[in-house]
Amino acid sequence: MLKIFKVVPSPIIALFILTFVVCCGATEPPLPHTLLPLPSTTDTATNAAPNPTPSPTTTPENGESITLLPLPSTTDTATNAAPNPTPSPTTAPENGEGITLTLSAAPVASELPKYNRSDWKHWADADGDCQDARQEALIAESQSAVVYENSDKCRVESGSWFGVYTGKSFTDPGDLDVDHMVPLANAHRSGGWAWSKKRKAAYANDLSYANHLIAVQASANRQKSSDGPEDWKPSRRAYWCQYATDWATIKQDWGLTATQREVDALREMLQTCDEPTSLVIVQVEAA
Repeated sequence: MLKIFKVVPSPIIALFILTFVVCCGATEPPLPHTLLPLPSTTDTATNAAPNPTPSPTTTPENGESITLLPLPSTTDTATNAAPNPTPSPTTAPENGEGITLTLSAAPVASELPKYNRSDWKHWADADGDCQDARQEALIAESQSAVVYENSDKCRVESGSWFGVYTGKSFTDPGDLDVDHMVPLANAHRSGGWAWSKKRKAAYANDLSYANHLIAVQASANRQKSSDGPEDWKPSRRAYWCQYATDWATIKQDWGLTATQREVDALREMLQTCDEPTSLVIVQVEAA
């Protein structure tokens, strides 16, 4: 007959078991690792939105990020940009009103052929009516009907003229010179020296522009001589605007140049005009 003993652990045995467990380094069993499935590379490539190209950035010392905008395409710029307009040699006054004159400017050439007045044949009778260019100018500018010397009507004996340079009136054509607004010698220095004798004669007798030839007090014309407006101006200031306008127009029409001093004098005279008048200068080489 077996005897069953009831084993009651004593405190000594319990202490022994605890010491054994600690010394053997028992730990909790590790948790199992769960592997997550990798996403399909095919689905990612198909469904993912394309990565935008990041804008280049720079990071300043304070740590803030600055985004630099991409430069515009040079091809688009070259194709779509409006071409730079070539500036016109004439420009209207800023308020869009007034008169604009153009004049070519250049220094006088250092070496010129000597001026010879006989090369500029003047007082020709271009239309063959026996009235030369001087007589034609006297007839055109008389404020009353002229009286001729005789029945052939070739020469003027009297009339009524107002001297625009001095403001005096005259009835005797002998008191008048018919002045070339731009004197022949001045035209010579301004590029006319290179003209043919035929063109020089055409200039010396030109009646197509009203004030190319002008009847004026003889003494004033001789004071003027071949000077430009930088050295001589009419004593009658009220005529300055018309004088400067005619001077610039004739020079430009005939391809003659002006010096810088001449230009400055013309601009001063044009300031007396009732209507705003500007002078645009085109720089050219000396003729």
